[in-house]
Amino acid sequence: MRKLLLLVALTLTAAVLPVAASAATPLDAVHADIAKLTADVQTKHDAVVADAAKLQADATSLVGTADKKAARATIKADATKLTADWRALRTVCLADRAQLRADIQAARGTDKAANRDLRLLVREANLTIRATNLEMRAAVAHARAAVVALRMSFRAAGEPAPNVPMPIVP
Repeated sequence: MRKLLLLVALTLTAAVLPVAASAATPLDAVHADIAKLTADVQTKHDAVVADAAKLQADATSLVGTADKKAARATIKADATKLTADWRALRTVCLADRAQLRADIQAARGTDKAANRDLRLLVREANLTIRATNLEMRAAVAHARAAVVALRMSFRAAGEPAPNVPMPIVP
């Protein structure tokens, strides 16, 4: 009976061990890093686009207002929130990207076909991330244009435009 139990245990171990070893390959780590980076980039995109839309809506609604101090405070608060969200989420994305680079280096080997597949996988993820970042930058550009229009409305009324620092998006 003991021999039978030992034989069953060894058989199960032999069957489970290769499955567990194949699940922890460097390529699986690259796939996981790409999924995490893509999710974090999408989170950054959603937060920054929402902040930029709020900034744009506030700037558009304040065009022609007589209360310059209230307009400045509103725009400054929106711009500060946009900048803070962008910087905080950018740090997360940069850390994810550094981890992805390290895992890519670990996954590279002598097999040219596997390296080609890895390169294509990373390139596809990079293009997706770039498209998401371009959408985010377009939303920020629209918000900047709305703030410039607000400033121009103050100049047209003969008042100096409020000086509000805008976030710098590289």
